[in-house]
Amino acid sequence: MKVLRIITKIIPFVAVITLNIFAIGSGFRLYLVQPIAIIVAVILIANLILAYSIKVKDHFSIGVSAIGILGVVSIFVLPSLGQFYIENVIAGLYIGLFLVAILPPLFRIKPFTVDISKGAFPEVIVKSDLFRKVNNIMSYVWACLFLVAIILTIIPYSEDSGMQIILSTLIPAIPLLGIGLPATKLLPSWLNQRVSSKRMIFTSLAEASEAMPFGLNKKLSKGIDTVIQFELTGEEPGIAHLVIKEQKCEFVQEPHPNPTTIIKSDSKLWLDITNNIVSGDDAFINDLYTVEGDASILLIFGDLFAPVNEVDVAEYHPREMNYNYKNFGPNKIKNIVVLDGGPRNAKYSKTTFMVDNFIEGAKHAGANVETFKLKNYEINHCTGCYTCWTKTPGECIFKDDMTMLRKKYREADLVVFASPLYIFNVTGIMKDFMDRLLPIMKPYMLLDEQGYIKHPDRFPESGEQGFVVFSAAGFPDIDHNFDGLEAMYRMWDSHNENMHLMGEFFMTAAEVIVQTVFSQRNHSIKIACQKAGEQLVKEGKIDKEFMQLVSFPGVTKKRFQHQADGFWETLDGKARYLTEVPKIEVVE
Repeated sequence: MKVLRIITKIIPFVAVITLNIFAIGSGFRLYLVQPIAIIVAVILIANLILAYSIKVKDHFSIGVSAIGILGVVSIFVLPSLGQFYIENVIAGLYIGLFLVAILPPLFRIKPFTVDISKGAFPEVIVKSDLFRKVNNIMSYVWACLFLVAIILTIIPYSEDSGMQIILSTLIPAIPLLGIGLPATKLLPSWLNQRVSSKRMIFTSLAEASEAMPFGLNKKLSKGIDTVIQFELTGEEPGIAHLVIKEQKCEFVQEPHPNPTTIIKSDSKLWLDITNNIVSGDDAFINDLYTVEGDASILLIFGDLFAPVNEVDVAEYHPREMNYNYKNFGPNKIKNIVVLDGGPRNAKYSKTTFMVDNFIEGAKHAGANVETFKLKNYEINHCTGCYTCWTKTPGECIFKDDMTMLRKKYREADLVVFASPLYIFNVTGIMKDFMDRLLPIMKPYMLLDEQGYIKHPDRFPESGEQGFVVFSAAGFPDIDHNFDGLEAMYRMWDSHNENMHLMGEFFMTAAEVIVQTVFSQRNHSIKIACQKAGEQLVKEGKIDKEFMQLVSFPGVTKKRFQHQADGFWETLDGKARYLTEVPKIEVVE
């Protein structure tokens, strides 16, 4: 039966080519071709009947047979059209193939490419909306190639009839072989990563595991090297693992000796999470399943296998930083003063967490550091009396702790400003501190080379200074979130004679980094801040990649919104926020 099926697919091509050979041999004389044309038509009709009876639905053989039969009919019914047909039998063959390629997608019929490609995919993929769309596109590609072949077949290449026959037969095959075959092999994989589609619904986790290798988002998986083990109970119990590496994935139905992450769940629950019926974030927050090892993969896992139209890969990449930060020479930074304007202690302050790790790196590189928690000092509000500019130049009317703090500030090689984001700017105590720095500047105006008007430094003999800004906020954005704080300190840079901005560390989505799923991000921020502190002391600069890493939330805004809402729901009705949330890692 298998051999018979193959024969029914070959016969139409053999019959039409035979007709073409006889047409050429007869000098394209219609009356000489008629006997063989009748035989060809009978063979084509008989073959169609046989194919139907043994349930062979081959698009190519149907298309070629239909055009062949119509061509033979035209020989007897419309001789002028029949004459054109026998002179262009091969073009007619390509017309049949063109129609086979173009018509099914237009009428929402299964494209011919499905029968060719479905053997390489599991059934759940073949039934998917994505598979249908990709095959429709592939069918259109082949339609274009067959159209080109039709044109190349009827173009006159030579006055010599023999050479014309050879060239008109061989040349059309060039795009089919040179473009069509490579496209058939390479284009589906490319289209899978770009064609929007409906989310696949799985009836079992076995189906889902079969689909995973074909549904991995290659852009999003770039750089991921992990092993996720699933330990499932319930309707589909078992232990299996998923390997994601080099933008490929493999699902293996057995335990892994050293998985990166272990997910323990009821199989029905995990199927509902896979089908997007149940939120994986909500289920995790409510302890419906557990995770051992690196839980951070959960932040991206759903999007790794979601339809491409549901994922904005750009949101998984750090934002560009174009500011021209100041660089000093190596070993310029020796003395550092930290001015922390946050109200929380190190157990809860994400801003302090960044600063402490930055300072650890700086100390490791040999810097001397003094830290001042501003809330512990007496700092009066500036009254705007300008006495420090007129009656007592350089001295404020208030004899509070700012006298000492201003001195520490001006004597430092580097000043660290640390403030959590409070209503899109610094805390009140930090703003008071900044206002009270007025005495270190003279009231006169200085126009620099960039066109900025600034106040001259009252103590230019102390030389140039650098400063770095640290701030943490709950929202996941830099833009339209840190704008006020960022602008204030950048103006402090541009409007001060000897004070230069060397770096900005803005931690977005800060409140949730104490959660288990953000443990990897927590660790990455820690290491980035340590390396930045060490680099600044040793090299006199900070690479922007450290700042980018700190500010990158690691999840899309939509995902963050859902996770943040779930996080705050767990605290609804709790007595005090700080007593209920996990503490942050404290640098010893």
